[in-house]
Amino acid sequence: MSYHIELFHSLLNEFLQGEAALMTLDGEALAVRGSHAVTYGTLTTAGLTACKYLKLQEGDIALLNDPYSGGSLLSEMTFVMAISEDLLWVSRRSLDKSVKIAKSIEEEGLRIPPTPLRQKNQLNEMILNAMQAHPSCPPHFVEWLKKQCAEMTVQAKKLFDVLEYTGFTITAELIEEYLELSKQSASQKISERASGEARVDVVLDSGELLRLNMEIHDGRISIDFGGSSGAKTVSLTESATYGACFRALSCFYGFENIANSGSFSILQISKPAGCWLVGKYPAPTYKGMTCGVAAIETAVELALAQIHQKQEKSLTNHCALRFDLLHKNKHALLTLPGGQGAQAGKEGQCAHLHSLSLEQVERDFPIKFLRVDQRASSGGKGKFNGGRGLIVKLEVREDLQASWMTDLTLHRPRLPKNCSHGDPSEMSLERQGDHKNLPVLGQQSFKAGDVITLCSGSGGGYGKE
Repeated sequence: MSYHIELFHSLLNEFLQGEAALMTLDGEALAVRGSHAVTYGTLTTAGLTACKYLKLQEGDIALLNDPYSGGSLLSEMTFVMAISEDLLWVSRRSLDKSVKIAKSIEEEGLRIPPTPLRQKNQLNEMILNAMQAHPSCPPHFVEWLKKQCAEMTVQAKKLFDVLEYTGFTITAELIEEYLELSKQSASQKISERASGEARVDVVLDSGELLRLNMEIHDGRISIDFGGSSGAKTVSLTESATYGACFRALSCFYGFENIANSGSFSILQISKPAGCWLVGKYPAPTYKGMTCGVAAIETAVELALAQIHQKQEKSLTNHCALRFDLLHKNKHALLTLPGGQGAQAGKEGQCAHLHSLSLEQVERDFPIKFLRVDQRASSGGKGKFNGGRGLIVKLEVREDLQASWMTDLTLHRPRLPKNCSHGDPSEMSLERQGDHKNLPVLGQQSFKAGDVITLCSGSGGGYGKE
């Protein structure tokens, strides 16, 4: 690999932080980075959509969160900035997240199609005021948007300061060579493993069928979702579906750090019209972007385990348990991830809570945490045990409301013979001595004295004990 290619790759890694992409105005994705699966399909779609409807000049910034325009959750804002005459920077930044149980996308919150936020170095105050006046607009939204624009301007300048200091020039020839090398690298990593075919069925708790047919040959992967059912309550956009597939595959083969148009070309996906993976407005997308994506990751894992039997791994519990507290116009989302699956020679990694201050939640809400720990798993057993999920037990001190959501607990997919299922997610309520299990999806009021127990799923075990 030439010095210029290595320098270009290093610059991309340093510049792109969080959920972000750099692409050309012609639509070539130079790099996509992020920890969320849908990022790898939606960010480039967002950039293309913004360019299609808005003529972005250098320094201009567009805003969107509409899933049907390349967004993800409505609580995640996607900024598209023209940082030069031929380069776009797409950055996704999150507001406070909450569980959304709705029958249409419009009920899930403020939906923003591609909108000119800043033009000729001036913020569009008229549009900002219109957003602020919307009844579903988050508090302090305009101030937050202005802060993000200011930060992006500073970061973009730092990139060009580095380019000017090093004398490095991003040319069309460099981009072409970089994308071709990325394609070759991804293809080689796939070719080093076995080729083959697999078919997997995964059924969501709400009844949608995900049927995945995978073929791997000559360093290329094709996925056909033919046979997948129509939507009942779960719907996902095409770009999010692609992102979920690419993320799962690239992590398995080890080329997630070279996600661009070159590596994207090794994956081809077919989806029948009308299935839940090809959502159409105004279908809601929150459950698809969470539970639906988890189902795709599960199906891809199972297919790879069939094809690569020597490297098979038991199932990771991809579907987090989301519990959203609401009290006096305040809300806090507790997200409990699941444990990872075990594999030959290695136990699964246990789940951990991230970025959550229990003390702050107790100050803001009338609750008391009684237990926060890793779950004492009775499932996921084997020669190598699956990673344990989390258990959170809390007592309600005053009446409050909550919404919650998880999935993949009612229908357990068929596993390879060396693997076992971990514990599914569970929720229960103790009220005045009575104990009952709660459904995997719900919204209700809780009373003072109620004790709620939340358990995220465990990873699967591997091997015979």
